[in-house]
Amino acid sequence: MAPSRMKVFTSTLCTTMHTPAYEFLSGAETHYYESPDRRDVILKYLETQDDSFEVTERTEDFGAGPIERVHKQDFLDYLKTAYEEWIKEGGHPNGVLPGTIPHYKVARLGKLKASNCLAKSGEYCFDMSAVITKDTFKAAWNAAQVTLTATKDLVRVADEFEQSVVAGTASRDNPPGLYALVRPPGHHAQSDICGGYCYLNNLAIAAQWLIDQPDLKSKADGGPKRIAILDIDFHHGNGTQEIFYTAANPLYTSLHSVEDYPYFTGSALEKGEGEGLGFNINIPLPHATTNDDYVETLDKLIQDHVIPFKPDYILVSLGVDTYKDDPIAGFLITSEGYPRIGNSIRKIGVPTLFVQEGGYCIEKLGLNVGGILLGYMGKPASA
Repeated sequence: MAPSRMKVFTSTLCTTMHTPAYEFLSGAETHYYESPDRRDVILKYLETQDDSFEVTERTEDFGAGPIERVHKQDFLDYLKTAYEEWIKEGGHPNGVLPGTIPHYKVARLGKLKASNCLAKSGEYCFDMSAVITKDTFKAAWNAAQVTLTATKDLVRVADEFEQSVVAGTASRDNPPGLYALVRPPGHHAQSDICGGYCYLNNLAIAAQWLIDQPDLKSKADGGPKRIAILDIDFHHGNGTQEIFYTAANPLYTSLHSVEDYPYFTGSALEKGEGEGLGFNINIPLPHATTNDDYVETLDKLIQDHVIPFKPDYILVSLGVDTYKDDPIAGFLITSEGYPRIGNSIRKIGVPTLFVQEGGYCIEKLGLNVGGILLGYMGKPASA
């Protein structure tokens, strides 16, 4: 049997660091939706289900290596120094926000790199929601390290699970799961650009780390471990797609809203390139998507693409901004739909790591995240 309690990896630094005062949405100044309150309300709900979750703040420091495997060095250097340079150049202390973003129609002969932070802010960011404060890089670094710590534990519990299956003491109907409760989120962060509240791509860093481990071999072909990514956030994970677009491992799959943020990625026509052709699966959904619609589409995605890939691990970009009352997103999915989504992922029968992405309806955030995790464990969710 799988453990009766799911281990939750988190850190108080996810609450105390990176707290922008505001952002701009639809031309208006508004409070920062990706707030520390998100982590707090999720944790508070999980703690009411203490027979199902074990929370740990143990975090290992894996250093810069795994992050540098995913993100380019000039981008990382920018994130480290952006706020200090911004203030020196007269930027507002709330944080770094781009005033000018290079447009593809604006030619830059010689492709000159930006020389000051006011220009770099547009070169390394694609929107106005990824505010960089004095401790944003530290917060993003911490989120990546927490996720890597959970990933390392995934390897351990997956090995124990396989041994138990062989011994006949565990069933693939009850695969183990882990949860990285982190912020800032990551799936919009590309190899050299931030946006959508995201700076370092936590899940992509975790996936690449698993692939890079020389002692981890896939049971399918003896090569590197096979990773299947399920992105269930309302918004397309443009960052994860870009990072792995030319790779056959991991498999990237995404269910997301059609013609919504980030607007210019997520088409079903985006199938990967080179070795990655056919390993990038986008399924855009209409805003009127219901619980039944979503679960039916997810089940078909799993049967048609995930299971045939023969993954050793599943990594889930867990966003619940699919909720019907989410203030900046939302399908027609109700809280009752989330345990069903978790149960669909459970049926894959593969050890799974959930990594927190979006979800901004504070009143229902804990219940909805908990619903997916409890559904994965085959347990009912209670308000």
